[in-house]
Amino acid sequence: MARKAVRSGVDLRLVVAEDERRSFESLAAGRTDVVDAGDGDAVARTVASVVRNHRITHVLTADGFPATQAVPDAARAAHVLAEDRRLAEVLATSRYPMIRRRTATGADIAETVARIGLPVVIRSGWCDEVVLRRGAELAEWLGGGEPGPVEVEEFVVGPRVVITTVTLDGMHRVVGVTAKWTTGGGVRYLHPAELDEALACEARASAMAVLDLVGYEFGPAETTLVLSDRGPRVVSVRPGFGTRTVTRLIETVSGIDVQTELLRALAGARARPRSASWYAGAEQPRPRAGDAGGASYVVAEGPTPGTVEALLDRARHAGHAPDPRPAPRRPGGTG
Repeated sequence: MARKAVRSGVDLRLVVAEDERRSFESLAAGRTDVVDAGDGDAVARTVASVVRNHRITHVLTADGFPATQAVPDAARAAHVLAEDRRLAEVLATSRYPMIRRRTATGADIAETVARIGLPVVIRSGWCDEVVLRRGAELAEWLGGGEPGPVEVEEFVVGPRVVITTVTLDGMHRVVGVTAKWTTGGGVRYLHPAELDEALACEARASAMAVLDLVGYEFGPAETTLVLSDRGPRVVSVRPGFGTRTVTRLIETVSGIDVQTELLRALAGARARPRSASWYAGAEQPRPRAGDAGGASYVVAEGPTPGTVEALLDRARHAGHAPDPRPAPRRPGGTG
């Protein structure tokens, strides 16, 4: 990220450990503070001193979350976005209410469903889900055994999309609109999402409006929406550089890296045009016994969404071993 900052034209200042000094001298000569990385208090004091002495106003952690101790005022909005209950309170009277969702166990599931109201989606495990539309279906499902913790979510019909943004001084740039849905084999993504222009505009405008309502002034974010026929509904908003699967697809299609885009904005660069003449998709398969839980994924790319989906289907049926490493760019290939 330090190299990206230099390439983007950012005036870089670094706080590094003694054994890292040489690695960074060429990037920030004369603008480096050395600390004992094992002393958390010393690191925090040094960062705070650098921020104060150089009047730095924008500070992020390595994950893209505003640094709470260094800039507490800027971090307030990010914490609201990251906590679903607080965000739901802010959005309750807006045009973009959150989808109702609760975690429940055993005997509490029926009561939770009653509060949310049928129909609901019940998710157990990493990507196992069932839609229950009537009371008889709920009773039958509950009769199948003592269920462990599950997520009960209001069932809303419509395409689900992930909006990736970078924000500087309250101005939001949409970096990508990515479709997301559950399949028989796992969770699948397609970038860019196959939407008509009116719906795509509504998705972009809705994500930016949600960030405005919370007062998010600086940083990257990932907003997941369901575009229902009654208007957009918010699933979640996560401040930070985003889901690795999504950011990889954006970079594959447009060559845009979310970190670099934010750094370019800091340096005053104009937004670059994004090409939609190529598509990329990914599927995170259901974890097998002993797997870490969906960390691996299969990636495919091609000139049409149909090509990408066919390649992902072929990889699944062939038992393709997921490979999370970056794959070389080749038309219609899988990685």
